[in-house]
Amino acid sequence: MKVSVIICTRNRFDDFTKTVSSLAKQTRPPDEFIIVDSSDELIIERYLDSIQLPFPGRYFHTSPGLTLQRNHGIKKSTGDLLFFFDDDVDLDQNYLLEAERVFAEDTQQKIGAVGGRVANPLEEQPFSFRSWVGRMIFESIALIFGLGRLGSGRFRYSGMPTHPDVRKESGYIECLSGCCMAFRKEVFEKIEFDENLPNYGLMEDVDISKRTLDTGYKIYYQTSAALVHNESPKNRLNRHQWAEMRVVNYAYLFHKNWSRNRLRFIFFYWALLGLMVVHLRKKDGLSGTLNGMKKIKWI
Repeated sequence: MKVSVIICTRNRFDDFTKTVSSLAKQTRPPDEFIIVDSSDELIIERYLDSIQLPFPGRYFHTSPGLTLQRNHGIKKSTGDLLFFFDDDVDLDQNYLLEAERVFAEDTQQKIGAVGGRVANPLEEQPFSFRSWVGRMIFESIALIFGLGRLGSGRFRYSGMPTHPDVRKESGYIECLSGCCMAFRKEVFEKIEFDENLPNYGLMEDVDISKRTLDTGYKIYYQTSAALVHNESPKNRLNRHQWAEMRVVNYAYLFHKNWSRNRLRFIFFYWALLGLMVVHLRKKDGLSGTLNGMKKIKWI
């Protein structure tokens, strides 16, 4: 199978070069590397012209927008398997090899997408006792309202996702992590990334996961395909913007993908209440959440 790696980037030159370095060390190199850049300056294009990659690379510059950029990468790719990575990850040298193996062993081609095991160095840093208590309180509240990020890798009844925690073994899941997603190219003959999720495109991984499942494919989680997500501080939303986008995008995706079941509305409203509660101690987060509430469809 031919493997295409697609990386979408914007104004993160230093992070991008580190990611490319880990990609160049893969034991199974990609057959094609597609870069979709929306940076304000063309520094990445000049950088790529100045280096010799161990695989073919193709550069494209587009308007900003993660989902737009990913769709552009799909259209320009020629691979049978399309790997999407964020521009701030550090890949284990066997990542492509291990993820490709899942597709190769799926002789009936029921698996449409594969996700890998994600380590986040920020979550592994030591905490002071006070910070630890605060984190436990926050996570407990998030769990009560069905907002906890880690879990079984399946959707909650509210439509909120969970991503596999460190104890999860390889197996079928429902929710991909946006920093590392691999698909059969044929999946995108039926669906595409939703460009109604603008700019940062928060929860685009949630949407593409649900739509992949709805087309009849399965999603597999492969622990031996591992990477570190360094979560660059560059070009990120501030807390107010992030909280507002989380409400707006969540409500949009709920109505788009889940609202046919009226019972789910109870869990939807409960999750929205939780989004307010978890930000009560953060003025900018609360103001963003409330601003998002004003913009959403309630029924």
